Amino acid sequence: MFLPVLLVRDYGIWGFVVFALPNVFGAAAMGWVVRTREASHWCVAQHEFLVRLFSAVTVVFHLWFVWYLSHAGWVSGEWWAWITVGIFGLALFSGLKAESPSDALTPFLMSVLVIAFAFLVGLEVKIPPMGERGFWGIPAVAWVAPVCIFGFLLCPYLDATFHRARQNLDAPGSRVAFGIGFGAFFFAMIIFTLAYSGLLLGNAIAGPRVLTAIVLHMLIQSGFTCGLHIREMSSSLGTAHQVRMRGTIVSAGVIALLGGAVAVFRFQVTENISPAFELGYRIILSAYGLFFPAYVWLVMIPLWKSDRTLSARHILVWLGACAIATPTFWMGFMQKQEWWLVPGVILLIAARLLIPSAGGAGSPPQESPVPPNPRDPRPVLSAAAEGSRDQDLHSRS
Repeated sequence: MFLPVLLVRDYGIWGFVVFALPNVFGAAAMGWVVRTREASHWCVAQHEFLVRLFSAVTVVFHLWFVWYLSHAGWVSGEWWAWITVGIFGLALFSGLKAESPSDALTPFLMSVLVIAFAFLVGLEVKIPPMGERGFWGIPAVAWVAPVCIFGFLLCPYLDATFHRARQNLDAPGSRVAFGIGFGAFFFAMIIFTLAYSGLLLGNAIAGPRVLTAIVLHMLIQSGFTCGLHIREMSSSLGTAHQVRMRGTIVSAGVIALLGGAVAVFRFQVTENISPAFELGYRIILSAYGLFFPAYVWLVMIPLWKSDRTLSARHILVWLGACAIATPTFWMGFMQKQEWWLVPGVILLIAARLLIPSAGGAGSPPQESPVPPNPRDPRPVLSAAAEGSRDQDLHSRS
């Protein structure tokens, strides 16, 4: 909802393109790549720590953004900070208690209404320029594109909310849901981001009602997303009731934290976007361009459908590659010398050569006619393990 604004500011319309296309394609592709419910359960259980860390970073990422929204001065009035916290808290609680697709339909329709309202009351769409050329006369966005592709294609496989959706669908339903959900509905939402980017960057003029509608849309989507991820982080407690109780406690603490932050901290807003906010935003965002996709590439994919377990070598190669690539990402994203990003991505891809090849791959899990309990992967894993042992004994005999 906001990264495209920064990309449009820095790289013009092509900044939006390199954000939107890999994002939509990468998320939709998960419905095809993860072919069975059992494969999704196996993936979450085998990489549980990183899946939960992904959710935790996502929540922090949204809190940082909402924190800024609550006192950025985009909507005038001292009361706005507390209204922001309240709306975000309601949307968060809605995500915590979501049980069915209809629960997700509510925040979507609310966003549709406020988006329609924004256009009705005068949102002016400004098409951004093409962007400037950078190092060696190559457009700067061309150096950014590999990171966007690397991150958006791989990060979905650590998203617990995506896995929950996959685990509750059969194979044909998964392809339809992920294809339409991200190719149509999600894509429409990020097109709206392009529409309001000119306003947030100061290139268009609109009344306070337009800006209020945009902020409401951001709060609804951000709060609901946080609720879903907090729910997934709490799912290990066992029962739905315990999950909801834990989620309620966490959400109350989040709202209290936001309220305290609003009262204590103030950023100076310069040219519509605070430099202090943007620095923190980019630092957290780097996890999705470096830390998480590198794990999928170097650890998750080599172990996919394999009988082998996570080893110290996988972790050391992953952490070492991230450590070596970090300076290149810092130069590219923080110092705006984008050409540094390409060597960083090449280094991460090449680090795969240090990962041992997957020997003795097991048979991929078959689709179950009855969806297993998404909060308890142990029966699925037990059955998969027994099948692997039977196959191994048979091959030895």
